[in-house]
Amino acid sequence: MEVGDRVRAWDAALGAVRGELRAAGMREVSTPVRVDAVALEPWIEPLPSGDKWLATSPELGMKRLLGRGGGSMFQIAHVFRAAERGAQHSEEFHLIEWYRDQRDRAAEITPGMQDVERIVAAVFETVGTALGDRVADRVAAPVRWRRVQLLDVMAETLGARLLGNESAEALEPLLRRVRAAAGVMLDAGESGRPQDLDREPELARLWAWTELFSLWSDHHFEAWLGALGPGVGVHVEGFPASLGALAELEPDGCTAARFESHVGTVELANGYRELRDPVEQRRRFELVAGMRAHAGLRPLPMPDAFLAELAGLPACVGVALGLDRLVALACGQPRLDRVALA
Repeated sequence: MEVGDRVRAWDAALGAVRGELRAAGMREVSTPVRVDAVALEPWIEPLPSGDKWLATSPELGMKRLLGRGGGSMFQIAHVFRAAERGAQHSEEFHLIEWYRDQRDRAAEITPGMQDVERIVAAVFETVGTALGDRVADRVAAPVRWRRVQLLDVMAETLGARLLGNESAEALEPLLRRVRAAAGVMLDAGESGRPQDLDREPELARLWAWTELFSLWSDHHFEAWLGALGPGVGVHVEGFPASLGALAELEPDGCTAARFESHVGTVELANGYRELRDPVEQRRRFELVAGMRAHAGLRPLPMPDAFLAELAGLPACVGVALGLDRLVALACGQPRLDRVALA
């Protein structure tokens, strides 16, 4: 794309996002990019900046504002994640993050999904108007959206019904099959995770579910999404408990109140009914810190200031959407670098 068309597309997209979220009653905020600590999540690696870190998400700062009475809010943030490079990845990208304060009613993730649908439709429409017929390969916005349960899709694609709370040991036979399909070959008897994790069942469970979901997404789920054809958006919900790092659990105790939104084979958004229990959140962060230690990664500071205020967080739903991916989709471009303003 020519520079002029890239500028037109970004101008249209930014205006559309702000229009939709302000119309939904949210205020725009801007939190620091250099932070003392980031949320600890499996295999999300922050970039150091002096004695601080570049934010991997504005989440912690925005939740602290919510807990202090800031109300429903959104941000279009520059975020940074080390070693994320590829057609759909960049070490620096734009994340739209928003939170619906639901303190006066039962927290429900459906409004977050509806926000995603409106934002996607608005960006496709405004970018299409801005570019006209100058980009021949532009694709149509989703005309309908589906809600599916993650464990149902896994059962369909793997032939194995899971509950979402299986131990590492219980997942191992399925993991062996998925590794083989992905071309990950191990010696006989190897489990694919550090052996000493077997003495830490919860840490082993987190490692196993993280590996299974990653391999399955790349080698099974992407094909499943592609087979749906054009014009379909998909919200995937009902994630195993281990895969909802900052989400509340559903009443079944096995799954997390988390969803992902996809257009075609591109993951656009993640949403949570946000966890508000500082003790449980610290436990989850410590499990991720344990994963990092076993993987030989550098230790990260615990976000103590965030945890100290977490009990004040109102019932809320939060969503993060990758704006670069959405702009690329709306422009019909297969790579983020083809719409980058750099």
